Amino acid sequence: MPRVPALCLVLLLALCAVLAAAPARAEEKLGVVLLHDKNGGSDKPLAELVRQLRNVGFSVLTPEMPWSKKRGFDATYQQALVEIGLAVEELRLSGCTRVALAGHGLGANAALGYAASRGGVFAIVALAPSHDPDRHREVFLPDVRKARSMLSTSGGHTRSLFMDIYLDKDYDLSTTAEVYLSFNDPDGAAVMPKNAAALKEPVPLLWVVGLRDPLRHLGRTYAYTKAPSHPKSSYEEIPADHQNVPREGARLVAEWLRGLMQ
Repeated sequence: MPRVPALCLVLLLALCAVLAAAPARAEEKLGVVLLHDKNGGSDKPLAELVRQLRNVGFSVLTPEMPWSKKRGFDATYQQALVEIGLAVEELRLSGCTRVALAGHGLGANAALGYAASRGGVFAIVALAPSHDPDRHREVFLPDVRKARSMLSTSGGHTRSLFMDIYLDKDYDLSTTAEVYLSFNDPDGAAVMPKNAAALKEPVPLLWVVGLRDPLRHLGRTYAYTKAPSHPKSSYEEIPADHQNVPREGARLVAEWLRGLMQ
Protein backbone atom coordinates (compact mmCIF):
# COMPACT_ATOMS: atom_id res chain seq x y z
CA MET A 1 0.00 0.00 0.00
CA PRO A 2 1.57 3.34 -1.04
CA ARG A 3 2.46 5.69 1.77
CA VAL A 4 0.74 9.10 1.87
CA PRO A 5 3.28 11.93 2.23
CA ALA A 6 3.05 13.59 5.62
CA LEU A 7 2.30 17.05 4.14
CA CYS A 8 -0.56 15.69 2.01
CA LEU A 9 -1.99 13.92 5.02
CA VAL A 10 -1.90 17.12 7.06
CA LEU A 11 -3.63 19.08 4.25
CA LEU A 12 -6.27 16.37 3.87
CA LEU A 13 -7.04 16.38 7.57
CA ALA A 14 -7.23 20.20 7.59
CA LEU A 15 -9.67 20.17 4.65
CA CYS A 16 -11.89 17.63 6.41
CA ALA A 17 -11.92 19.81 9.52
CA VAL A 18 -12.95 22.89 7.51
CA LEU A 19 -15.77 21.00 5.76
CA ALA A 20 -17.02 19.60 9.04
CA ALA A 21 -17.08 23.06 10.59
CA ALA A 22 -18.80 24.74 7.62
CA PRO A 23 -22.45 25.55 8.36
CA ALA A 24 -25.02 23.51 6.42
CA ARG A 25 -26.93 25.47 3.79
CA ALA A 26 -30.17 26.67 5.27
CA GLU A 27 -33.18 24.84 3.90
CA GLU A 28 -35.49 27.10 1.93
CA LYS A 29 -38.96 27.36 3.45
CA LEU A 30 -41.92 29.09 1.82
CA GLY A 31 -44.60 30.95 3.72
CA VAL A 32 -47.83 32.14 2.10
CA VAL A 33 -50.01 35.03 3.25
CA LEU A 34 -53.47 34.20 1.89
CA LEU A 35 -55.96 37.08 1.67
CA HIS A 36 -59.72 36.57 1.46
CA ASP A 37 -62.24 38.39 -0.76
CA LYS A 38 -64.51 41.35 -0.02
CA ASN A 39 -67.36 40.81 2.48
CA GLY A 40 -66.17 37.27 3.15
CA GLY A 41 -63.71 35.47 5.35
CA SER A 42 -60.82 33.05 5.20
CA ASP A 43 -62.61 29.92 6.38
CA LYS A 44 -64.83 28.11 3.85
CA PRO A 45 -63.85 29.84 0.57
CA LEU A 46 -60.13 29.29 1.16
CA ALA A 47 -60.19 26.01 3.11
CA GLU A 48 -59.23 23.72 0.23
CA LEU A 49 -56.43 26.02 -0.90
CA VAL A 50 -55.04 26.20 2.65
CA ARG A 51 -55.14 22.39 2.83
CA GLN A 52 -53.31 21.97 -0.48
CA LEU A 53 -50.63 24.50 0.42
CA ARG A 54 -49.97 22.92 3.81
CA ASN A 55 -49.92 19.44 2.29
CA VAL A 56 -46.90 20.38 0.17
CA GLY A 57 -45.11 21.79 3.21
CA PHE A 58 -45.82 25.53 3.07
CA SER A 59 -46.65 27.65 6.09
CA VAL A 60 -49.90 29.58 5.59
CA LEU A 61 -51.40 32.58 7.35
CA THR A 62 -54.96 33.74 6.62
CA PRO A 63 -55.40 37.09 8.38
CA GLU A 64 -58.86 38.60 8.68
CA MET A 65 -58.67 41.76 6.62
CA PRO A 66 -60.55 45.08 7.05
CA TRP A 67 -62.95 44.18 4.21
CA SER A 68 -64.23 40.99 5.88
CA LYS A 69 -67.92 40.65 6.66
CA LYS A 70 -67.14 40.82 10.37
CA ARG A 71 -64.87 43.89 10.25
CA GLY A 72 -66.94 45.78 7.67
CA PHE A 73 -64.26 48.03 6.18
CA ASP A 74 -62.91 49.30 9.50
CA ALA A 75 -59.50 50.37 8.18
CA THR A 76 -58.09 52.06 5.10
CA TYR A 77 -56.43 50.34 2.15
CA GLN A 78 -53.06 51.65 3.33
CA GLN A 79 -53.67 50.31 6.84
CA ALA A 80 -54.59 46.95 5.29
CA LEU A 81 -51.19 46.87 3.59
CA VAL A 82 -49.58 47.39 7.00
CA GLU A 83 -51.55 44.40 8.33
CA ILE A 84 -50.31 42.31 5.40
CA GLY A 85 -46.77 43.37 6.27
CA LEU A 86 -47.26 42.16 9.84
CA ALA A 87 -48.32 38.74 8.52
CA VAL A 88 -45.29 38.66 6.21
CA GLU A 89 -43.00 39.44 9.12
CA GLU A 90 -44.67 36.79 11.28
CA LEU A 91 -43.89 34.14 8.68
CA ARG A 92 -40.29 35.31 8.40
CA LEU A 93 -39.83 35.21 12.16
CA SER A 94 -41.20 31.67 12.18
CA GLY A 95 -38.39 30.56 9.86
CA CYS A 96 -39.77 31.15 6.36
CA THR A 97 -36.94 32.21 4.07
CA ARG A 98 -39.33 33.27 1.31
CA VAL A 99 -42.86 34.70 1.47
CA ALA A 100 -45.47 34.67 -1.28
CA LEU A 101 -48.72 36.62 -1.32
CA ALA A 102 -51.93 35.02 -2.56
CA GLY A 103 -55.32 36.66 -2.63
CA HIS A 104 -58.88 36.16 -3.82
CA GLY A 105 -60.90 39.04 -5.29
CA LEU A 106 -60.09 42.18 -3.31
CA GLY A 107 -57.41 40.12 -1.55
CA ALA A 108 -55.65 39.69 -4.90
CA ASN A 109 -55.91 43.44 -5.44
CA ALA A 110 -54.26 44.05 -2.06
CA ALA A 111 -51.53 41.48 -2.74
CA LEU A 112 -50.59 43.46 -5.84
CA GLY A 113 -50.81 46.72 -3.90
CA TYR A 114 -48.49 45.42 -1.19
CA ALA A 115 -45.93 44.06 -3.65
CA ALA A 116 -45.95 47.32 -5.62
CA SER A 117 -45.45 49.56 -2.59
CA ARG A 118 -43.21 47.38 -0.39
CA GLY A 119 -41.46 44.82 -2.58
CA GLY A 120 -39.58 41.85 -1.13
CA VAL A 121 -42.26 39.35 -2.21
CA PHE A 122 -41.16 36.00 -3.62
CA ALA A 123 -44.28 35.43 -5.73
CA ILE A 124 -47.86 36.67 -6.20
CA VAL A 125 -50.99 34.58 -6.77
CA ALA A 126 -54.03 36.55 -7.95
CA LEU A 127 -57.24 34.50 -7.82
CA ALA A 128 -60.23 36.07 -9.58
CA PRO A 129 -58.77 39.56 -8.98
CA SER A 130 -61.42 42.23 -8.47
CA HIS A 131 -62.23 45.71 -7.17
CA ASP A 132 -61.62 48.22 -9.94
CA PRO A 133 -62.14 51.88 -8.94
CA ASP A 134 -60.52 53.08 -12.16
CA ARG A 135 -62.83 51.00 -14.37
CA HIS A 136 -65.86 52.29 -12.42
CA ARG A 137 -64.64 55.88 -12.33
CA GLU A 138 -67.91 57.47 -13.48
CA VAL A 139 -70.05 55.19 -11.30
CA PHE A 140 -68.07 55.97 -8.15
CA LEU A 141 -67.71 59.68 -8.86
CA PRO A 142 -70.79 60.98 -6.92
CA ASP A 143 -69.87 59.08 -3.77
CA VAL A 144 -66.18 59.92 -4.16
CA ARG A 145 -67.19 63.59 -4.19
CA LYS A 146 -69.41 63.02 -1.15
CA ALA A 147 -66.53 61.35 0.72
CA ARG A 148 -64.13 64.15 -0.18
CA SER A 149 -66.61 66.71 1.08
CA MET A 150 -67.08 64.82 4.36
CA LEU A 151 -63.33 64.49 4.74
CA SER A 152 -62.82 68.24 4.41
CA THR A 153 -65.70 69.28 6.69
CA SER A 154 -65.92 66.66 9.43
CA GLY A 155 -62.62 64.80 9.22
CA GLY A 156 -64.17 61.80 7.46
CA HIS A 157 -64.33 59.55 10.52
CA THR A 158 -68.14 59.26 10.77
CA ARG A 159 -69.75 56.27 9.09
CA SER A 160 -72.10 56.84 6.20
CA LEU A 161 -73.54 54.86 3.30
CA PHE A 162 -71.59 54.80 0.05
CA MET A 163 -72.04 52.88 -3.16
CA ASP A 164 -69.68 49.99 -3.76
CA ILE A 165 -69.57 47.22 -6.38
CA TYR A 166 -69.08 43.48 -6.03
CA LEU A 167 -69.17 41.21 -9.09
CA ASP A 168 -70.44 44.11 -11.20
CA LYS A 169 -73.43 44.63 -8.88
CA ASP A 170 -73.74 47.71 -6.69
CA TYR A 171 -74.66 47.68 -3.01
CA ASP A 172 -74.65 50.08 -0.04
CA LEU A 173 -71.42 50.05 1.95
CA SER A 174 -71.35 51.47 5.47
CA THR A 175 -67.94 52.93 6.26
CA THR A 176 -66.16 56.23 6.83
CA ALA A 177 -65.27 58.73 4.13
CA GLU A 178 -61.56 58.17 4.79
CA VAL A 179 -61.84 54.42 4.31
CA TYR A 180 -64.14 54.71 1.30
CA LEU A 181 -61.77 57.03 -0.53
CA SER A 182 -58.77 54.81 0.20
CA PHE A 183 -60.47 51.90 -1.59
CA ASN A 184 -62.55 53.66 -4.24
CA ASP A 185 -60.70 56.76 -5.37
CA PRO A 186 -60.13 56.14 -9.12
CA ASP A 187 -56.73 57.79 -8.77
CA GLY A 188 -55.92 56.16 -5.45
CA ALA A 189 -53.87 53.25 -4.16
CA ALA A 190 -56.26 50.39 -5.03
CA VAL A 191 -56.05 50.58 -8.83
CA MET A 192 -54.84 47.18 -10.06
CA PRO A 193 -53.37 48.12 -13.46
CA LYS A 194 -51.33 50.88 -11.83
CA ASN A 195 -50.07 48.56 -9.09
CA ALA A 196 -49.19 45.80 -11.55
CA ALA A 197 -47.15 48.26 -13.59
CA ALA A 198 -45.51 49.62 -10.43
CA LEU A 199 -43.93 46.32 -9.35
CA LYS A 200 -40.31 47.26 -8.74
CA GLU A 201 -38.86 44.13 -10.30
CA PRO A 202 -40.10 41.06 -12.21
CA VAL A 203 -41.92 38.78 -9.76
CA PRO A 204 -43.47 35.40 -10.61
CA LEU A 205 -47.19 36.13 -11.00
CA LEU A 206 -49.93 33.51 -11.26
CA TRP A 207 -53.19 35.09 -12.45
CA VAL A 208 -56.21 32.76 -12.28
CA VAL A 209 -59.68 33.65 -13.56
CA GLY A 210 -62.87 31.62 -13.65
CA LEU A 211 -64.60 30.97 -16.94
CA ARG A 212 -67.93 31.76 -15.22
CA ASP A 213 -66.63 34.88 -13.44
CA PRO A 214 -68.32 38.06 -14.74
CA LEU A 215 -64.92 39.75 -14.53
CA ARG A 216 -63.35 37.30 -16.95
CA HIS A 217 -63.97 39.69 -19.85
CA LEU A 218 -61.25 42.02 -18.54
CA GLY A 219 -58.70 39.57 -19.91
CA ARG A 220 -54.91 39.62 -19.76
CA THR A 221 -54.39 43.20 -20.82
CA TYR A 222 -56.32 44.86 -17.99
CA ALA A 223 -53.57 44.32 -15.41
CA TYR A 224 -51.69 41.03 -15.90
CA THR A 225 -49.64 42.10 -18.91
CA LYS A 226 -48.78 45.41 -17.25
CA ALA A 227 -46.63 43.63 -14.66
CA PRO A 228 -42.91 43.26 -15.43
CA SER A 229 -42.43 40.06 -17.45
CA HIS A 230 -41.12 37.01 -15.58
CA PRO A 231 -40.46 33.60 -17.20
CA LYS A 232 -42.41 31.81 -14.45
CA SER A 233 -45.50 34.02 -14.64
CA SER A 234 -48.70 32.43 -15.92
CA TYR A 235 -52.25 33.48 -16.84
CA GLU A 236 -54.76 30.66 -16.35
CA GLU A 237 -58.50 30.22 -16.95
CA ILE A 238 -60.32 27.49 -15.06
CA PRO A 239 -63.95 26.25 -15.04
CA ALA A 240 -65.25 28.09 -11.96
CA ASP A 241 -67.33 31.07 -10.90
CA HIS A 242 -65.80 33.92 -8.92
CA GLN A 243 -66.43 32.47 -5.46
CA ASN A 244 -65.05 29.02 -6.29
CA VAL A 245 -61.81 29.98 -8.06
CA PRO A 246 -59.72 29.36 -4.89
CA ARG A 247 -61.18 25.88 -4.42
CA GLU A 248 -61.06 24.82 -8.05
CA GLY A 249 -57.61 26.29 -8.53
CA ALA A 250 -56.09 25.01 -5.27
CA ARG A 251 -53.99 22.24 -6.82
CA LEU A 252 -52.83 24.52 -9.63
CA VAL A 253 -51.65 27.12 -7.10
CA ALA A 254 -49.87 24.59 -4.87
CA GLU A 255 -48.06 22.97 -7.80
CA TRP A 256 -47.07 26.33 -9.30
CA LEU A 257 -45.58 27.53 -6.02
CA ARG A 258 -43.83 24.21 -5.43
CA GLY A 259 -42.30 24.48 -8.89
CA LEU A 260 -40.86 27.87 -7.99
CA MET A 261 -39.09 26.34 -4.99
CA GLN A 262 -37.39 23.57 -6.98
